[in-house]
Amino acid sequence: MKSSKRLLAIFAGAVGLLALVTLLLVLLVGNKPVEMLSVDSPEGTVQRYLMAIEDGEYLDAFNYLSPLPDEKLTYENWQMSFNYPSERPAYRVTLAQSDTSGDNATVEVVVEVFRSGSPFDNPVNSNHVIFILERISGSWKITSPTWVWWIY
Repeated sequence: MKSSKRLLAIFAGAVGLLALVTLLLVLLVGNKPVEMLSVDSPEGTVQRYLMAIEDGEYLDAFNYLSPLPDEKLTYENWQMSFNYPSERPAYRVTLAQSDTSGDNATVEVVVEVFRSGSPFDNPVNSNHVIFILERISGSWKITSPTWVWWIY
């Protein structure tokens, strides 16, 4: 009986240590300074959009959007999609690739969301999000996606 309690305590300690190491890695990886890309580029537009969302500057983020004409997007209903839970998961966004052709561009980013779970679950969920942009009056605007869904 003592040996089973000892094994359970060792297993619980190992799981706790694994969770602590994962948390430390997430915090250390997320604190690197971000190199700002040119505001006149599709990549810089996507970067500033995502940073505005992260900083809670939703009106600034909304101003980077230009929804398709058939999409009835208002600031109010767009902002309501940001019902973040009280503890939003940690995430990291990485530029994967981009392509520009005239006044149209695509920017692919990889969003890695970190969540704790059971010891046998993968704590990282990766989403590939492709932003479609259009140059309108000299500025790049995001036409799709206009909703933030990939963080959850």
